[in-house]
Amino acid sequence: MTDLSREELRAHLSAVEAQVRAALRIIAAESKSVQQAHGALRADLSAALIRLQSEMNEGQSEIQTKLDRSLAEIDALHRNRKLTTAILTVLVLVFGITVGILAGGSWFFLQQSSGNASAMVAPTTSSPNGGDSDQGFIVNSQ
Repeated sequence: MTDLSREELRAHLSAVEAQVRAALRIIAAESKSVQQAHGALRADLSAALIRLQSEMNEGQSEIQTKLDRSLAEIDALHRNRKLTTAILTVLVLVFGITVGILAGGSWFFLQQSSGNASAMVAPTTSSPNGGDSDQGFIVNSQ
């Protein structure tokens, strides 16, 4: 190997030092740009997060509105069901009363008819008019 003189060694070290300084300046500049990019990315992510939270809140309020509307409709249907049940109950009750009155009235008239039927006399085969009677039954009025 050849021995380098001090001057050559100093010149070589100065060149290496200049290269290292240039590399450090590039690294520092890159570091600043990375830091700036990192800051910009952080700001973008914060803005996106705020937008996302806002959209979630809007979506939640829309869901809450739909839920409230659905609950109101369910309550209205429940009230309508109660009203319909009451109306049908009244109709069935009125129908039952009507049938009862009709059945009772029919029974009463049948009892009256059967009471009068005992007073009725069967037609006779020999009539004073020679069998040409216009009357089917003779009612005995007592």
